[in-house]
Amino acid sequence: MRELDALDKQIFGLLAENGRMSNLEVAAQVAVSEKTVRQRIRRLIERDGMRVVATMDRATPPSRLIVLVRVESGQRFVVADRLAALPQVDAVHLTTGAYELIVLASFGSDSDALEFYVRHIEQGPGIGASLSTHVVETITPGTASRVDHFEQFDKQASKVGSMSELLDLACDVATASLGADRVHVAAGNVWAADPSPSTMRWRGLSSRYVEEILVKSRVEGVVLPNIVKHNQHVFVADARTDPLFRSVTDLVVSEGFHSWMGMPVCNGDTQLGTLCLYWDNIITYREDLVRRAQALADTLGKHLPRYSS
Repeated sequence: MRELDALDKQIFGLLAENGRMSNLEVAAQVAVSEKTVRQRIRRLIERDGMRVVATMDRATPPSRLIVLVRVESGQRFVVADRLAALPQVDAVHLTTGAYELIVLASFGSDSDALEFYVRHIEQGPGIGASLSTHVVETITPGTASRVDHFEQFDKQASKVGSMSELLDLACDVATASLGADRVHVAAGNVWAADPSPSTMRWRGLSSRYVEEILVKSRVEGVVLPNIVKHNQHVFVADARTDPLFRSVTDLVVSEGFHSWMGMPVCNGDTQLGTLCLYWDNIITYREDLVRRAQALADTLGKHLPRYSS
């Protein structure tokens, strides 16, 4: 194969990125005539073997889970084979160190991911311990530079004088920057059987809903305690039909919301609270939305230790 000159490389690069680009568009990009581009493309195809092919982008699964698994003695390969055979599992890696297996799995929703974890990991035979985490976003060299959407919140949070002011500020930022119709933020574990002192603030929710959801969560074990237990976010497209909210459907309907997302607020390994977002309409799972909500939770977790005592 001959060495391509600079113009051929430019044309090839443009078509590799967008095979449907017209000769006129290519010509405008490389600053030559359409005729020259047409001749170069013909030569690249006939002499150099270039092919313009169709490909299909595969959408990122709405929910991806990474699970570190510590197996019981002698069960490494048995557990690995069992998990690898499950349709939700993309790969099982045998590893050394504190955990013997790393499981990568994909799901249609966070609800499915949570059900998978409870059924096949927590209750799975041969598993001694596990640690799970959701994939919020995959960062590549092309996406590594990010705008800090909550830089102003960070500055304002450093100046507030109390936890209640901090949580009020977080509520305001969540509704303004994340498009949520309602928000609930709590410091401490308000869903524990014996809750420690906590502070809560909310926007758009009724006091009746907040009071009843806390009581039902402690008694019936709905989704909120699971966020606390598993230390990961959960997105629900429609809380009126999702099985995770089955025991509180009446509350959801009376309150009037559909989509919901909850996530822990942490500082290092210490969980300091929970952030819950509500939308009155059904919205679809979006990586950018989860990433920004996580950024807000991280920034809030940075400031909460000042009032943790």
